[in-house]
Amino acid sequence: MNKKVKLILQGILFVAIIVGFIYIGTRDFNKEVVVDNERFDADYVNVSKDNVFKYANAVEVYQALKGNAIIFMGYPANVWSGYYANILNEAAKDAGIKEILYYDFYEDRENRNGTYQSIVLSLTNYLVTLDDGTEEIYAPTLVIVKNGKVIAFDNETAFTKGNITPDVYWDEYQSGIKYNNFKIMFQEYLK
Repeated sequence: MNKKVKLILQGILFVAIIVGFIYIGTRDFNKEVVVDNERFDADYVNVSKDNVFKYANAVEVYQALKGNAIIFMGYPANVWSGYYANILNEAAKDAGIKEILYYDFYEDRENRNGTYQSIVLSLTNYLVTLDDGTEEIYAPTLVIVKNGKVIAFDNETAFTKGNITPDVYWDEYQSGIKYNNFKIMFQEYLK
């Protein structure tokens, strides 16, 4: 082989090795694929792995408000959200609902995210207005939208009165009432 061909082959081999190192160096070998229902189960211990929740960001929720969707808004640090999500999940499965969008809005609310603010503006007729005129989403909240119109809105336990904890509040009676209310909401949505 002449010297020129040998030099070209060595150059090609060198470039291939560099590309291989770059590919291997940027790949995350420890990354596990976690499906939404498993992730939700990890975030909310009250809810089984067999759940209907699909994670959505602010943009996806804002778009969903223009169509047909069931949206659960909460965050894991809010203990009321876990109890609420458990009842919501059971009612959804029994009603034949395959997917509920889950929006963890906490950071977006804290950071005054623009899309979060657009969601608040879209729901202004349903949110509580504070004395200073501000409106926010509080956890847990359920919004059901059909053809771009809110057909159900529930944030009953976002504002509880007194010194009551969710495990006391969500006794068999209250859980049964909420379960039945969810089923009625889902029937209206599925019509």
